[in-house]
Amino acid sequence: MSLEWILYLSTCLVTAGTVAWAHRDGRRSRVRILGPLGLVLGGVLVSGAVAWSWQGGRAAARVAESTLATKLPRQGPHLGYVSSDQCAACHPGPHQSWHDSFHRRMTQRVEPETVLGDFENREFKVDGHPIRLERRGREYWVEMVDPDWTHDQARARAGWVGYRLQDAGQAPRVWKRIGLATGSHNFQTYWVPSRHGNLQFALPLAWLVEERRWIPRKDTFIRDPHAPSPNQIWNLNCIQCHVTGGVPGRDPRSGLLDSRVADFGISCEACHGPGEAHVQANRSPLRRYLRQLRWAAPDPTIVNPSRLPPRASTQVCGQCHGMKFVHGFEGYLESGFAFRPGGEMEPATPLLRHPRFGDPQGIPTEILGNKEFLSNIFWPDGMIRVTGREYSGLRESACHLKGGMTCLSCHSMHNAPPDDQLRRDRPGDQSCLQCHPAIGADIAAHTHHAPHSSGSRCVSCHMPHATYGLLKAVRNHYIDSPSARSTLETGRPNACNLCHLDRTLEWTARHLESWTRRQAPAMPDEHRSVSLAALLMARGDVAQRALLAANLGDPDARAVSGEATLVPHLVELLDDPYPAVREIAARSLRSFPAFREVPSEPMGEESSRLRFRSRIEALWKPVPPGPRAAAQLLAPDGRLDHQRHGELLRRRDHRIMDLIE
Repeated sequence: MSLEWILYLSTCLVTAGTVAWAHRDGRRSRVRILGPLGLVLGGVLVSGAVAWSWQGGRAAARVAESTLATKLPRQGPHLGYVSSDQCAACHPGPHQSWHDSFHRRMTQRVEPETVLGDFENREFKVDGHPIRLERRGREYWVEMVDPDWTHDQARARAGWVGYRLQDAGQAPRVWKRIGLATGSHNFQTYWVPSRHGNLQFALPLAWLVEERRWIPRKDTFIRDPHAPSPNQIWNLNCIQCHVTGGVPGRDPRSGLLDSRVADFGISCEACHGPGEAHVQANRSPLRRYLRQLRWAAPDPTIVNPSRLPPRASTQVCGQCHGMKFVHGFEGYLESGFAFRPGGEMEPATPLLRHPRFGDPQGIPTEILGNKEFLSNIFWPDGMIRVTGREYSGLRESACHLKGGMTCLSCHSMHNAPPDDQLRRDRPGDQSCLQCHPAIGADIAAHTHHAPHSSGSRCVSCHMPHATYGLLKAVRNHYIDSPSARSTLETGRPNACNLCHLDRTLEWTARHLESWTRRQAPAMPDEHRSVSLAALLMARGDVAQRALLAANLGDPDARAVSGEATLVPHLVELLDDPYPAVREIAARSLRSFPAFREVPSEPMGEESSRLRFRSRIEALWKPVPPGPRAAAQLLAPDGRLDHQRHGELLRRRDHRIMDLIE
């Protein structure tokens, strides 16, 4: 009997009993029996229906959970990986410190404990298509254009056999239950399953953690602002670095992707290697005890990156934090990356290096000869320009090549706060001064800045915020010294001008010449008359504008350069063609004390952008600028000199860039 019939009969009995109880005629005795009996029977049936419904709901939830599980990448021991759960009993302290890190949360199953975004009946439009988000108990759902249809249309446009191009108006819409989330520090993105295999397609929205709002996912990257959202596949991209023991996989019968992982997120075995042999060997309590003795040799069944030689140690981090090339795609598809901690990374997964640093092994010549592709990864002199690829910078640095510096010289997974993983036992400049003690003895003589100022921090000059990613500027891990000549030749902002935002490149060149005795290069007129920051924000390419917009939000740089003189340039960047630049400019403006309470608005929507700009302009009180007003393109009243600024805008570098984070 169906639930509807049970409820119908229950209602009839309750109603009949109530009516009979109320109808008092001569057959009073039978009424007294029939009335209560009807109520009791009705109550029993209603209770049974409710219980049946509750049990059925639980069963349906179990079915739904089981169905979702078949659509997600399989998780479990394989290839010698045993999962981080096996580590906690013997290593509770390190396990807990890792558990508190953002590495662990890089990929997670979607559930209320892991989701940061607001799914409470939210509606948006991306690429002209509506997207509806819902939370259903512990489940998260989205109504959207069928991503399988979008995927097939992309193949049709690429000329794949068997795929037919259709009109966008024919796009079918589906409800999808969201299964995976990526990220939890800067922003969080989500993935929906395909009908085919366990493919995971990107949700076209991303949740900004700091701003606590949604934006189109494509707007978190520097990409062609007119291009539609890419239909990214988690199994071929994120699985490389955002899980442990990831294998894209392929079902031999259907040919569909059948991915599996040892752990979602970056867990113990990502850094220490597969732990199966280690777990088996240490089942003996006696062996575990003897390994704790001071004279005991390191356990050969597991890798400790701190005990590896510098090159091998940095490659443990470099397997994810490097610009790798997938060598032998079919082999990678079937088995994942061959690299294991303690081994050599580059034979199987060579580092994509700029030709300036030699002839990279294993990289196809068509890639090395593609200047447009390389320009989206490297500055013209070969320096990496995107974040998340810190090993690519450190790999070319003298501190690593000659001094033996590794990632662990500054960072620690188990002895550091999660935000930046900087070692607690080497605060401030101690990581650098352990190798340069003479500089530490008289820091001002080396830096030409006050000893306790930001200008005397080692990283301020030698690792400036000159790489881009995650809607912010990040420290460059190619460790070098400020150079006006390099900026002139490559366009990469130097440390001096990223702090002294009101100064020209010629000013920097003169100071560096007096300090280093190296002759300053000849400067074009514009570098003698316009501050580098103002120049690049007006006529620079999108990567330069993004870096400057982020650095204008740095409190130390604002203190040095004067906050009031920076506001006009950030307000202008609110109209940049690239949504990412607009988001960064808005974030920098909100970091100013005067604008801290201005509500966050999505910079991809014109109405929101205009509303945000009008609020900023209403609160902004221009002040007469100082003697460097002309260099900052400011008029005497403190506002932008639109004539001079417009001349530079007409010379802006408008080339489309696609920075590969």
